Amino acid sequence: MCPIGVGKSSTKASQISAQTSQNAQFWAILIGINEYQDPKLISLQYSAADCQELSKALAGATEEFSQRELLVHHDYGIKPPTKGAVIRSLKQVAKEAKAHDRVMFYFSGHGVLDPRTQQAALCLQDTTLDHLSATGLPISELLALLGECVAPIQFVWLDACHSGGVSWQQTLYNPTPQLIERLQEQAARTQGFYALLSCDRAQQSWEFSEMGHGVFTYYLIRGLQGAAANSQGIIEADGLYRYVYHQTLQYIDKTNQQLRLINQQKRSRGETNLQAEYPLQTPKRIVEGVGELILGKTPQTEVSLYPRRALVIVANPQTQTSLELGKVLRGRSHFEIQYWLNTKMSPLEMKQGIQECLRSK
Repeated sequence: MCPIGVGKSSTKASQISAQTSQNAQFWAILIGINEYQDPKLISLQYSAADCQELSKALAGATEEFSQRELLVHHDYGIKPPTKGAVIRSLKQVAKEAKAHDRVMFYFSGHGVLDPRTQQAALCLQDTTLDHLSATGLPISELLALLGECVAPIQFVWLDACHSGGVSWQQTLYNPTPQLIERLQEQAARTQGFYALLSCDRAQQSWEFSEMGHGVFTYYLIRGLQGAAANSQGIIEADGLYRYVYHQTLQYIDKTNQQLRLINQQKRSRGETNLQAEYPLQTPKRIVEGVGELILGKTPQTEVSLYPRRALVIVANPQTQTSLELGKVLRGRSHFEIQYWLNTKMSPLEMKQGIQECLRSK
C-alpha cells in the first residue's frame, strides 16, 4: 500500500529550520558491519559503505544545526563497530544531548531473533550467536539507552534484515516482527520518535553490486543529498520516507523486469538455469501522532530534479560488463538506468525505442 504522509503543513518549515540551526545540536550514531567474528554470521558486502556514505550525506544535510556530533562505527573507521564501542557512544549521547537536540541511530548489518529469549537483537562485529543477549545489542537495550536521553526528537533507521542472513534457518529467526512491535511501543509513548526499517514483516533487504550499497540506504543517501527535499529545500522525515519507499519499489521492479527478459532469452535457447526474481522489499515507517519533523536542508551542491538517464543494451545476458557499467553510472554519476536485451528488433524499431527511452520528461 502506498504510504500516506503525516505532515500537517509545510508553511512553517523554514521557521522550524531556522530555530533548529540556532538552538539544536544534531547527534548521530551510525553503525555498518561487513565482517563478523562469528563464522555463523555471513559477511555482507556493503554495510560499511552504507555507513560511510550515509554519514557524509547526513553531514551535508544537517549543516544548519548549530552543532553536530556524528559517532561513526564501521569496519574501516576509527571507532570499531563492537559492542563496547557502540554502548559508549550511546551513553555519551544519552548523557550530553539536551532537550532541544535531535538524536539519530542508524544500523546496517545483521539482525536476528534470539531463539532463547525471543528478543530481536542487532549483531555487532564481536557478537556471538551463542551469547547473543550479552554480545549483541537487543532492541530493548537500545531503546532503554535512547530512553535515558532527554532529546525529545529521535530517529531510528534500521537496515538489519539482509538477504543471506545467518547460517541457521533464516525464516525461524527473522527479527522484523519483533523489531516492529518494540518500535511501535516506543513510538506510542514518545511523541517525537520516528523509526524507519528497510523492509516489512517476512521480507529481506537487498544489496546490489551496481549500486555499491543496500537499496534502502542508497536511497536514504540520495534523499539526504537533496532528492527528497521539498520546494523550500527542507528535508522532512516523512518526505524522505516516501521518497525511499517509492524508489526502492521502483528499483526492484525494474531489476525484475530485466531478469524476466533474460529468462525469456534463456527459455528461447532451451536453457533451464533461470534467474530468480527478487521478492518484494517495502520500507516500513513507525511513527505516531507527530506532524513535521525536520531532518535538515538540501546541501549547497545542487541535485537535479530530473536525474540523468542511461539506456544499456545488453547483447549477452550472462556478461558482467553491463553490471560493472551500471555500478559506475548509478553509483558515481547518479544515472537512472534502463536495461534492454538485444532482441529481434528492426533498426527502425530500435531507433524509435531509444528515442522514447531517452526523451526528456
